[in-house]
Amino acid sequence: MTTAYDAPHDELEGPYWNKTRLGLVVVVVLIIAMWVWIYVFAPRTNPDRLTNREFVTQAETLCAPYAQQILDIPPGNTATTPAERARQVELGTDITREMIEALEVAAAQVTDPDEVEILEAWFVDWRAYVADREAHIVRLESATADSSARDLAFTLTERASGGFYTRRIDGLANVNGMTSCRVPEDV
Repeated sequence: MTTAYDAPHDELEGPYWNKTRLGLVVVVVLIIAMWVWIYVFAPRTNPDRLTNREFVTQAETLCAPYAQQILDIPPGNTATTPAERARQVELGTDITREMIEALEVAAAQVTDPDEVEILEAWFVDWRAYVADREAHIVRLESATADSSARDLAFTLTERASGGFYTRRIDGLANVNGMTSCRVPEDV
């Protein structure tokens, strides 16, 4: 009499640890190791986080009143003509330009070459933003009765590498806790 334990095991092909099973185990172990490294050992620093916290504090202090001045400008939907909207945008642009100049003066205290490079790129982006605002003002001032809403919309210049520079402006401000130094939302 044969029992179930004595029955031949013909249904199993090859040894228990064949190449497929071994490969799957290795993949699972590597995935687990990757996640352990990410959660436990991976560096947590953001390359845009400035170590000069004095500048960060000063920048937030500088930007806050400018941001409030921009918020005090009547919203665009209150303008009855493109010329009136152009004056609103021009006022916001002047305030933004003053804020950038004050930030550049404050940034002169930063001496770390890597941080100087980060801030210089940030100011390049700010200047591009101001140029787009100025182009918007020109479009609004030259509007005619035939101008479409699309012709009068505020548009951003796309970076050569793709995307918009405003994301980088806001990203640096957010990472460093300079929420008042983000792109104004008046246009």
